Amino acid sequence: MSENNGFRQGMQIAFRLGTELTVATFIGAMLGYGVDRFFGVRPWGLAVGVILGGAAGSLNVYRAAMLLTTEDQNTKEDDDNS
Repeated sequence: MSENNGFRQGMQIAFRLGTELTVATFIGAMLGYGVDRFFGVRPWGLAVGVILGGAAGSLNVYRAAMLLTTEDQNTKEDDDNS
């Protein structure tokens, strides 16, 4: 039962991180497309939007991973002190 629970938790974390990266890139692409349509600078707005969205998504994934790592270390330290 414990192995299944760990696998499920790992899948939840992977899904969360993947979703954050995908959504940020998609939003950047949509904003870039809007800039293209508004200013007529095709394809530069879309290209820049995808790059900035991917960078923002990567930063969000990094922050979430660091938070999870910190929580995991704190849990291990609490278990060791008990």
